[in-house]
Amino acid sequence: MDSRDLSAEEDGRRKRVSRRLALVAIGANIIGAFLAVTFFTLEAFATEPNSAGQSYIGNGPLITILIVAGTLIGNWITRPLNQWYENANSSLPLTPQIQRLALNNPLNSALVSLIMWTLAGTLSAWFVNTQGISPVLTVFMGMVGVAGPVTALLIYFATERIWSPEIPLFFPATQPSDLNAFRLSVRRRLFVPSIIELVLMLIMTLNIATAAGQVTTLGPASGTSPLQTMLYRQYFLFGIAILLPISLTLTLGRHLANAVEDLQRHMLKVRQGRLEATLPVTSNDELGDLAAGFNAMIQGLRQEEIIRKLFSLYVTPEVAAHAITHGAQLGGELAEATVLFADIRGFTTMTERLGPEAVIALLNRYFEAMSTVITAHGGLVNKFGGDSLLAVFGSPVNAAEDHAARAVHSAQGMLTALKTFNADQLARNEPELRIGIGVATGPVVAGNVGSMDRLEYTVIGDTVNLASRLEELTKTLKISVLLAESTAMGAPDAMRLNPMADVEVRGKTGQMKVYTLADLQ
Repeated sequence: MDSRDLSAEEDGRRKRVSRRLALVAIGANIIGAFLAVTFFTLEAFATEPNSAGQSYIGNGPLITILIVAGTLIGNWITRPLNQWYENANSSLPLTPQIQRLALNNPLNSALVSLIMWTLAGTLSAWFVNTQGISPVLTVFMGMVGVAGPVTALLIYFATERIWSPEIPLFFPATQPSDLNAFRLSVRRRLFVPSIIELVLMLIMTLNIATAAGQVTTLGPASGTSPLQTMLYRQYFLFGIAILLPISLTLTLGRHLANAVEDLQRHMLKVRQGRLEATLPVTSNDELGDLAAGFNAMIQGLRQEEIIRKLFSLYVTPEVAAHAITHGAQLGGELAEATVLFADIRGFTTMTERLGPEAVIALLNRYFEAMSTVITAHGGLVNKFGGDSLLAVFGSPVNAAEDHAARAVHSAQGMLTALKTFNADQLARNEPELRIGIGVATGPVVAGNVGSMDRLEYTVIGDTVNLASRLEELTKTLKISVLLAESTAMGAPDAMRLNPMADVEVRGKTGQMKVYTLADLQ
């Protein structure tokens, strides 16, 4: 599906939303008009039930005028919003005014309806003012007290349900709460059913007062019809007082429950490690703040995951996990470990023939092959130094009792991996590599070295120096691997080691016993 298809689909979806909103406004106003006319009709029904239906026909023009007037006023208020929203391919700028209209769309639609009904009730009361106070109160009760609030509430909550999913379109780079706009908090929403109950109680009280006034004016002989009218209207208002608050409570409860369940589902995804899950921010109330906070948390977790992965590229996963768990503090601890030092022979001469990019590519492939072997045997690649590498077995971050055996197996595996690596080098028409490996076992100090601005986890001590010196001797003895006696003593019995002639090691007094792998001789 190309961009034009997507744009056409988006245009169609937005037009469907606009049509649904228009139908909501028309339908709610029809319901409001029906309630108002029914309220007026109850007086005719009390006196002559067969002629009550004429009131609906007589008020038809009023219903039409109210709906048309409300639609025109609503379209005039939301014109900038509709122009931007219904033209997905246009270059109209997304201004704060449009964003504010988007957030306040349910409220504006409800207020237009409420004002329209209040205006209609006021004008109707003015026209019937000459007929006494009772008709005036009846008009106010029917239009301003019943039809107006019911229609406004229906429009608000229905519009909000349809319109809320569209809110993220208006805030591609910001949050709804960043804009100064009307905010209907969750706490205030919970008071809406109670407020409606109070309004209806007031209307029911006025209904009783109106009937009492009519009885007093007309006298006891004419009191039956006003009392019947009052009774019918009380039943009518009582029914609304029960159904409307219950419906609002269920609507609010479902709204809150859906938001909480949606958050629970996304939290489950996060626990499963799916950090792509985000919540749409569809309002500027507490639920919108909660969604925005959740998304900010997800963004932080994503960044932390990126940092963790990058950290693991610069240091081994074991060091990264140790730093995350125990913090990064200067200092170290003494441990018995085995150190392996490997170096490429004749690498300086080789770099003179290869270009910088080729050298880097060669080293990356070589270190990848060697690191894989070392890691497979539980070793910790502590550092890369040009063409050399230092690995440690049995440090505090990769403790193992058989660290010497692991290091010897690793040295043997590195030589095997080097054969495969050199075969690939020949296929690439590139030079083969030769390496020397020195392995020593003994006490080391392992820990963070440097400053609080920049730390490095490393191992230091005489054992590290001895491994490096043994690697140097491999060149002189023309052998690939030299093991210190301490390492040979910890090697597995199944691995055949051959002693070499005692050698002098630079920096050491006297001669030392060294060993090599029997398969290398």
